[in-house]
Amino acid sequence: MTKITGKILVTITLLILIGTQVMVNETTTNVKANGTLNVVASLSIVADFASQIGLGLFVVPSIVSGTENPHIYEPTPSEIEQVASADLFIRFGLEDLEPWIDAVLLANPSVPVLNLVNSSLMRIDPLIETENPHVWLDPNIAKIFVGNIYDEIVNLDPSNTATYSSNRDNYFDELDDLLADISIAATEFSGLKVVVHHPAFMYLFDLLGIERVATIEEHEGEEPSAEHIAEVVRNIVAENVSMIVNQPQLEEEQIIEIARDTDILITELTPLLGIIDEKGYVVSTGLLIESYIDMIHFNLEALRNPYEPAAVNLNWSWWTLVGVGCVSIFGTIITVFVVRSKKPSDILKIEKRRIKQ
Repeated sequence: MTKITGKILVTITLLILIGTQVMVNETTTNVKANGTLNVVASLSIVADFASQIGLGLFVVPSIVSGTENPHIYEPTPSEIEQVASADLFIRFGLEDLEPWIDAVLLANPSVPVLNLVNSSLMRIDPLIETENPHVWLDPNIAKIFVGNIYDEIVNLDPSNTATYSSNRDNYFDELDDLLADISIAATEFSGLKVVVHHPAFMYLFDLLGIERVATIEEHEGEEPSAEHIAEVVRNIVAENVSMIVNQPQLEEEQIIEIARDTDILITELTPLLGIIDEKGYVVSTGLLIESYIDMIHFNLEALRNPYEPAAVNLNWSWWTLVGVGCVSIFGTIITVFVVRSKKPSDILKIEKRRIKQ
């Protein structure tokens, strides 16, 4: 299905849902008949935060998984219906990060919504000269989110406050342990200079003392210009950058080329859940990273284990063409040599014999 077709389907579904919207019961709680809340999140990170609060009572699904780019995601009709039936929809609330949400909520104006991010939590990023929205990569800010989620869920389901409070306190302890691990890791990485593909890791890198020299991506979803790439390369050389930071949600071909040209290493960090831990850094090899804490630990291990860019791989068909070309040239040289070595009389005899045949 093409992107245009997808947009048409989403628009049609939104119109249908607007026409058939059923108002929810306006009471102090939206707990379902089975005693559990139906909480839905925009992104996998948000879903994990909310699931930690609901541990033992409910699990929170997300609309966008870790393998997808949330900046350009288009929800399916079934995902729009999932939001419509939610007792609570939790999102970061960032237009550039979740641009698809406003249209979905327009079709479902009665769904309670919790926005986690406000401008007071964001800082201006000098690389992009605007506010950097990736605040969740700082566990200090993650604790604020978790606290706000707890408040909203307790408001909807006060009968389970004791469970929610215990879950919140336990998760706060785990996040404090994570912050202690980051402080230890900062002794390893402080002063490290990197170039990033996408400016997602400012808040984490600031905790680690890592300096971001440049970002390869100029604008979200757009290929950088040749002039910008040339400037990035100059910065790599001038600042003695040792590593390029990529993401599994983004293409890596351009990253590999730059790393080859500048003779530096590559590492791959993730700002979202749902990616495969191919090296077995924090979970068994080949399994998905499904928790925020595992994601941060994965990123720390990835920084410790950068890799060299893949060598140029010329496939068999290219070598076949080269071989055929060489044989052809060699054959032509031999033919010319043989022809030139024969006497004119010999050539004439051969030609007469050919005509008689």
